[in-house]
Amino acid sequence: MRGEAAMPFAAHVPHARAVSEPGRLRRLLALLLLLPIFFQSFQYLIDVPLLWTFAKASPLLLAPLILLGLFRLRLPYVSLTIIMLSYMLLVTPVMSMLHLQNDLPEALGTTVKVWSFGFYFAFAFILFSLNISETLLKQAFLSLAVVNFVVLVVLWIILPIEIYESQNLGSIFLLEIERGPRIALPLAFGLIGMFWLARRFGAQPALWPVLLLLTGLTLMLMIFKQRTVIAAMLLLVLWAMSQRLRHGAPGLFWGLALGGGAMLAALLVLAEPLFGDLGVSSSLGGSLTVRQNSIEVLLDFLSENPLRWVFGFGSSTDFSQFNLQRILRTPNFFLADLGWLGVVAEYGLVGAVLVGLFYVAAWREIRRATRAAPQPMRLALHDFVVYLLISSPILPVVYTPGQVASVLAIAVYLNRLDAATRGEMPKAARRAIWAPSSTRGMNRKSLM
Repeated sequence: MRGEAAMPFAAHVPHARAVSEPGRLRRLLALLLLLPIFFQSFQYLIDVPLLWTFAKASPLLLAPLILLGLFRLRLPYVSLTIIMLSYMLLVTPVMSMLHLQNDLPEALGTTVKVWSFGFYFAFAFILFSLNISETLLKQAFLSLAVVNFVVLVVLWIILPIEIYESQNLGSIFLLEIERGPRIALPLAFGLIGMFWLARRFGAQPALWPVLLLLTGLTLMLMIFKQRTVIAAMLLLVLWAMSQRLRHGAPGLFWGLALGGGAMLAALLVLAEPLFGDLGVSSSLGGSLTVRQNSIEVLLDFLSENPLRWVFGFGSSTDFSQFNLQRILRTPNFFLADLGWLGVVAEYGLVGAVLVGLFYVAAWREIRRATRAAPQPMRLALHDFVVYLLISSPILPVVYTPGQVASVLAIAVYLNRLDAATRGEMPKAARRAIWAPSSTRGMNRKSLM
C-alpha cells in the first residue's frame, strides 16, 4: 500500500483491479465527506450555525493541504491563482479601508469568501494522494446529487410554515408574496446530477433519465424556485438532451429551436395583459426594479473616483459600522445580486479580469477532459462550469469559488490520468508531479 500511495497513477496500472474493496470504500467515503466541503455546500447555511462556522473556517483548516498541493504538485495555472489571491487578499482590503472607512480587521474579514480559490491546490493534492478513480468520482457526485434532492424534500415536508417567516438575514428559508415559501438550499450536486442525466440521455436515449429529470425539475419549481438557476439549468439540459438530434439532423434541430423560441416570445407577449398594470417585472417579485436601482446607485458611486473602476472599493461585513447599504443609502443593496458588476465594484476591472481568467482556465481544462473521453460525468462537470459562466451576469462568481476551483482540480487530474494512460508522459515526468526538494529543478513544460 505504501508503493501505491507514492504513485498517483497506480489506479491505472494492470494490477489496479486488485485494489481491495475496503480501500475502495474508504476512498468513496472520503469523497462523500470532502466534496460538500470543497463545493461549499455549507458556506451560507446560517440556519445551522455549527456547519456555517465550519464552512467559514474550512480554508484555514485546509491550509496545510493547500500548501502541500502548491509546493508538492506540478500544477498548471499556479501563477494565475497566486496573483489573483495576492491581489484579493492584499490590494482589496486596502481599497476598502480607503473608500469605505473599514478598519483593518473588517477589511480582512471581507476577504474570507475568496480564500477558497485555494481549494484548487488542496483538492488536487487529495485526488493525487488517494488515487481517486473516475468511477469513484462519478459514484460520489451522483450519490450527493440524490442526497441534495432528498434533503430538499425532507425539509419541505417536516418544517412548519413559521420557519419561512424568519427575519434572519441570509436564511435559506424564504417567504415572498409572489413565490410563497421556498428553500434556497445550495444545489450544486443536484445540478451536476441533472446535467449527468441529460448527458446520459443524449448519449443513450432512454425513458428513466427523462423521468428523473422531470422529477428534479418539478422539485426545483415547487420548492427551490430560484428563477436564474432553473432557467440556466434548463437551457443546458435541453442542449445536452438534443445531442443526437444536433449531430444527426442539425437543420431540423435549429428549426425546432427557432420555432420554440418564437412560440415562447409570443406567449410572453400574449400573457402581458394577465399581469394588469403591474407589468411583467412586478410579477417577478420586483427583483428587476431592485437590481436596476442598485445598478444606478453603484455606477454613480464608482464614477466618483476613476480608481474605483480599476481597483474596486472593496466591501463591508455585516458587522461594519459603515456598511454598503448605509454608505449608498440603499437598504436593499447587495453586491451579490449584481453579478460581474458587483465583482468590478469590489475588486475593480483588474480583479474581474483575474477571476474571469480563472473561470476560463477551469472551462479550458474540463473541455480538454471531455474531448479526450466524452463520458457523461465529465460532460456534466463541463456543463456545470458553463452554467456558472452563463448565470454569472446575475449570480455572484466570488461567493462560492471553491466550486470552480474544485472542478479545475478534477479536470487537471483527469487530464493527467489520460496522458499517463496513453503513455504520453515519460516515467520521469510522472514522478515529477510530486515535487520533493530533490526534483524541484525538473522541467515543468512536460507536465503542463
